[in-house]
Amino acid sequence: MTKKTLTILILFFTTRFCLAQQNDPLYDLSQKVHFGFSIIGTYGKMKFSQSPEFFKLDNDTLNYVSTKNFPGLGVGGIFNYHITEFWDLRSMVIVQVMSQRNLTYHFRGGIEKTALLQSTYFELPVLLKYKSVRRKNFRFYAIAGLGYRYNFTNDVDTERSTTKPIVALKPNTFNYDIGVGIDLYYPYFKFSPELKLSNDIFNAIVKDGYIFTNSLNGLYPKLIQFSLHFE
Repeated sequence: MTKKTLTILILFFTTRFCLAQQNDPLYDLSQKVHFGFSIIGTYGKMKFSQSPEFFKLDNDTLNYVSTKNFPGLGVGGIFNYHITEFWDLRSMVIVQVMSQRNLTYHFRGGIEKTALLQSTYFELPVLLKYKSVRRKNFRFYAIAGLGYRYNFTNDVDTERSTTKPIVALKPNTFNYDIGVGIDLYYPYFKFSPELKLSNDIFNAIVKDGYIFTNSLNGLYPKLIQFSLHFE
């Protein structure tokens, strides 16, 4: 049996089990506050814009800049407050590790230099969760909100030079989040797969006078997060 076939069978029987039994119909009504934890897969991206000085001064040897994105991993703790039947207020404490984005600078003559933007984040989002009508053990939801993010591994104080490509991001940033998910109710817990976009609101680049930051006008980190929530 292939891994793909096994995955399909697991999803099929899990869904059948969830829909066939009436698991804790009062889960969302019996308690105002629920706690839980999350396992989070991330994919880091980077939106950037070129500086007006891109083709001036020392930048006359730089052709263009490209990005490379990488997957990451995170864990989190959940605090959920039940407001009404369809609305929840939700917060999480998230630590994300192995989040990386590379900026590669392509110079004339085929020379390339790569700046590694490696990050370990602490996040604190505050979200509103809107839920659909529950159908047996299953309901859809959408979330949106704002968050604070601190980067423990920023390169603000890292030594740099004209030959050492360092691009530092501000350690303190703010982001907006939007996402969708499904609540699946089991006898003793609720399981929720969720897909969320988390994008920085403000420019995160730290200018240092070197070509690697002077050639850029702004950097806006982005994260695609796929979470498995257990409450």
